[in-house]
Amino acid sequence: MTGEKFISIDGQRLNVNIIGDGEPILFLHGVPGSEHRFFLPHVIPLSQQFKLILYDQRGCGKSEPSKQNHYSMEDEVNTLELLRIELGLQKINLFGESWGSMLALLYATKYPGRVNKILLTASIGVTKEGFERFGQELEKKISEQEKVKLSELEKKLKIDESSLDDILNILDPYYVFSREALKHKEKISINNLVNQSIGRDILNNYDLTAKLDLLSKISILVAQGSHDILTPELIEDLLIKFIPHARLIEIENCGHWTVVERPEEMIRIAHEFFKNADNNIYRCDRAQF
Repeated sequence: MTGEKFISIDGQRLNVNIIGDGEPILFLHGVPGSEHRFFLPHVIPLSQQFKLILYDQRGCGKSEPSKQNHYSMEDEVNTLELLRIELGLQKINLFGESWGSMLALLYATKYPGRVNKILLTASIGVTKEGFERFGQELEKKISEQEKVKLSELEKKLKIDESSLDDILNILDPYYVFSREALKHKEKISINNLVNQSIGRDILNNYDLTAKLDLLSKISILVAQGSHDILTPELIEDLLIKFIPHARLIEIENCGHWTVVERPEEMIRIAHEFFKNADNNIYRCDRAQF
């Protein structure tokens, strides 16, 4: 059961891509409304040792939209659990990027017994504060001229006179340490309805602080770019202090898109983390990698 295919989940078709064989790693893509192609081809070398399971979240990429046109964090957690069951997996390893890092933690606090290990990258935090702080830090970097242009494009977007691509052309350079990395990013679609719906849900409801004790038996590693919009120092405050057993690795000369900008390093980190039975090797300073 390898390759790209559609799997029926709760009466809706989910686009799933399975590559390789071995212990499974399930990838959770960032940006609500985006798609799994963000990870490709960058993570494919891991398929030599692991079974990679990538999928487009509901209403994203090639997956069918919600029949009720409703999207929420809870829906995505339920979809992930139904996918686990459909694939016959007892426990899963999760690789969550950006919004996917939040989804990984949401799932693990609801189904802690179903999770083996979690690798987070471009992480956001455990409450809406991280999501809000991300926007604030990004805004600090954008020039006044670009802010004016973005405002105009956002107004036009509401009346279909501009596209998300127009907006992303301005924002994307701030997600990387080197603009050269943009050449290696796959052009992906974004469903604006999904993006806006889940964004509102995060602002209204994302708070895991009362459930974090449920993560105590799950190995968690965080790989954050040195020049991420949320720097490793900020992630110490937004995530690590709440999950003290989680380990933080700083990826040097890297922005938010670690998988795109430093793929070989992320492959090495993921391989060592998911293969190693004793994660005490990650009790180290951030300069190890």
